[in-house]
Amino acid sequence: MDHKFDKTILGSIVPIVAAPRIPMHRFIAFGIALLLAACAGSPKHSADDSSRIVPGPPAAALDYTVPSSAGPDELARLAIQHNPSIRAARERAARLAAMVAQEGAMPDPMLKVGAERMSSADVNGMVEIGQTFPFPGKRRAAARAAEQEAAAAKADIRALELRLIEQVHAAWWDLQLAGETVKLTRESRELLEAVRDVVDARAAADQARQADQIRLSNELSMIDRDLAEAVQLGATARARLNSLLNRPSGASLPATTGVTIPSTATLESLLARAQSQHPEVAAAERRAEAFQHRLRRAELEQYPDFTVGIGGMTALGSTSTAMGRENEEILATIGINIPLWQEPRRAMIREAKAGIAETDAMVAATRSDLRYRIEEAWFSVRTERDIATLFETRLIPDARQAYEVTRTGYSAGTSEFNDVLDTWRLLLTYQLQHARSRAQLGKATATLRAAAGVQ
Repeated sequence: MDHKFDKTILGSIVPIVAAPRIPMHRFIAFGIALLLAACAGSPKHSADDSSRIVPGPPAAALDYTVPSSAGPDELARLAIQHNPSIRAARERAARLAAMVAQEGAMPDPMLKVGAERMSSADVNGMVEIGQTFPFPGKRRAAARAAEQEAAAAKADIRALELRLIEQVHAAWWDLQLAGETVKLTRESRELLEAVRDVVDARAAADQARQADQIRLSNELSMIDRDLAEAVQLGATARARLNSLLNRPSGASLPATTGVTIPSTATLESLLARAQSQHPEVAAAERRAEAFQHRLRRAELEQYPDFTVGIGGMTALGSTSTAMGRENEEILATIGINIPLWQEPRRAMIREAKAGIAETDAMVAATRSDLRYRIEEAWFSVRTERDIATLFETRLIPDARQAYEVTRTGYSAGTSEFNDVLDTWRLLLTYQLQHARSRAQLGKATATLRAAAGVQ
């Protein structure tokens, strides 16, 4: 109980046991010793306390080795293991899990020791131990709310892992596209170099114009420019991928070759999976349930808590004690808090109801966003796969054949140099577009799997 021992309150305490044989002075001494022990055992913190938790220096990137055969899936697993964002999410989940025991705990008991001088000779010693018992259901509702928040934090970890996997796959395909662009550009440059020999031979025989040589030199310069840009894009993609892996930006990575793009399930099955199993939906639902328990806790606040105490009082150094008359009593007390001010409690209820409406809307918004992401990615996968097949089976073979025909015709003097450049440029364009389409297909597949909750 939160009151002082004074005459008014002592007068309201009913002596229920008269125990002249109980050594009340020992009871009082025990209470004082218990109070001192609690004070002595409490943690002390000072300015020079080396056990304090202080912010450390920023963590450096980890320079670990990545297997040479690692593909995007293996790199994603390494990112989950080493990425600091995942670690932060796990620590947050552990912090919220530790709140469950705190919210469901009983309040600490209260020990009170006092003395009162009744007259110049009489001194009364008093000790009381009290325990507050929250109204039934309050602690349980608070603990259940904390449990749901901890469960939401665990679901957040899985959602973050899915986003990280998607980002790793996207960075990997950017790196793969940059490497493929460099490869195709160099191969195309070699084709032009082979054409240069033909142009120089025809110019020496007065069968080609000098303008053809100038145009060829200009095309080689442009291809060198494109090659430099592709190398720069590769360096950017490598830095991005190493950042997700929590490695130095210049760390070596395995070759981006030999990866098969997985097939996807039907649109209906992916949508159904996301609506019921996606961790973002689970996290939103757990937070909605947490507010349901907070509402229950707020509704119980209108009921009082109970405080039960037991104590004693004895005469210390009194005239009655000197005359051999003991005056010792065991006292029991019970009290309640008075929930007089109801506006704060009504505000707690309004807050909890608003939280329920907020999280319900969040669940609906999450499901709507997942539907959009899945449908967009699914149609993108289907389109990019069709385009890649078209380039592989028709456009690139036809463009290569057209280039070979015009180059042979130019060597024989039956084709113009402009025809050679046009067919060469068309072949390179189709090859680059095919590489870009495959990269987009890989990234769209990763987005689709992440949106559907497939890890």
